[in-house]
Amino acid sequence: MNFEDRIALVGMMGSGKSTVGKRIAQVLEMEYIDLDSEFERFNGRIEDYFKKYGEKKFRLQESKILDRISKKSGIVISTGGGIVENKKNLEILKSMKTFYLKVDPEILWERVKGSDRPLVKEGREEFFKRFEMRKSLYENFEIIDATLSVEEIMARIVAKVVDAEKIDEFDLYQHVEIFHGKISDMVDLSIVSKKFKNIWNFGGIEFDDGEGAKDLSYVQKIWNLFYSKELNRNSKVRIAGGGTLTDVAGFACTTYMRGINFELVPTTFLGMVDASVGGKFAINFNGVKNLIGSFGKPDVLIDPIYALSLEYETFMEGIVESAKMGIIYDKVLFEYMEEKVEKIKLKNLRVIDEIIKRSVKDKLEITVKDPQDKELRHILNFGHTVGHGIESASRNGISHGRAIASGMIIESKLFSPAFSQRIKNFLNALDLKIEDISNWKDWIKSDKKRENDFLIIPIIEEIGRSRLEKIKIKDFSDLRSDI
Repeated sequence: MNFEDRIALVGMMGSGKSTVGKRIAQVLEMEYIDLDSEFERFNGRIEDYFKKYGEKKFRLQESKILDRISKKSGIVISTGGGIVENKKNLEILKSMKTFYLKVDPEILWERVKGSDRPLVKEGREEFFKRFEMRKSLYENFEIIDATLSVEEIMARIVAKVVDAEKIDEFDLYQHVEIFHGKISDMVDLSIVSKKFKNIWNFGGIEFDDGEGAKDLSYVQKIWNLFYSKELNRNSKVRIAGGGTLTDVAGFACTTYMRGINFELVPTTFLGMVDASVGGKFAINFNGVKNLIGSFGKPDVLIDPIYALSLEYETFMEGIVESAKMGIIYDKVLFEYMEEKVEKIKLKNLRVIDEIIKRSVKDKLEITVKDPQDKELRHILNFGHTVGHGIESASRNGISHGRAIASGMIIESKLFSPAFSQRIKNFLNALDLKIEDISNWKDWIKSDKKRENDFLIIPIIEEIGRSRLEKIKIKDFSDLRSDI
């Protein structure tokens, strides 16, 4: 993976330069340098230095530090708000990949007005005056909307500094490409989740993305859209969103005119490693998860950088699914995740690329052996019988990731006790809030893997190898299952 190895952030105080810069450095394994902290390391507190020597001397020292640091490689620099007022500094910053974190001055003032920094002490009017003076200087650099969340800003910048590259490509059951870089526009219609479009300026018609959208009414909206656009079986639809949108829109594509061409651009980690791969599409019915579904073989285009924009718990939903894959099928994957757990929590891009690549490969290998989900593929249900019960019992108040993590712990404790503590230790290390909803047993009768009075449960024989076993629903319900 290649990327620009000198990155700098400019903008007024309060724009989030320090927080965002640190996150970029963690994700790309670069050295993070806060210019103000570096100044204080040699000269003491900025406020005290201002009082003693004045702003002019401060700016001179600040420039010397920037000049020295800029000669290093593999760095992310968060600069002071006034760094752009010096022409030499501007030239140095132009030699780097520099971004302006843009925020409306009213919002900035609300963020910083309680600070004891010199500019703030001069008052609101002076703060706004400095903003106006610096604005055109900041705009020498690529503008990033810094009203987004820290993770969204970080991801946007990472996407701009990482070189386009193919990570891997698979043609098992369906065609899947994993890459960093731009996606072509060669489709007849794009359907995109609202949140994703807002973050990435991705073209397409907006739809909701969330468990509430996995409903027949949303399918009908998409069918109506296809009809209004006069799509036919030779048309091609792109679906960009999380697992719920790819599920519901994929179901619409597989059923409209008995199936039209479509491709998936999963935008969540869970969508990348699970929902978009394997060719299954489903919606919820009468409160039961994934009760109505279909099969299809769309191409899948995966850029792991999109997943970096997710908030922690949503991101971890995909990590839980990848861990499941390692536990039931791929020992090397699970051991890698155990070893890299701290980097996983930081969203280290090299590690995330590897986890997605192995998870997709594993899912396709299982799918090609059981494309219609009749037997072997049931091992992918590890943690999901209980997990879906927890989701349903909580009325989707508990996230999918936490529910499946809880399900994996409970199912391993009940049926694979030799490995339950190891599984629990890994999931706890992810800092997920593991929950058990006491009435989940009331919902397992609706599990789609049910066969008459039995449920098909994956049993872990060893990490990376599993088998299926029929468990009587009555016996299952009678088992003690506290986490």
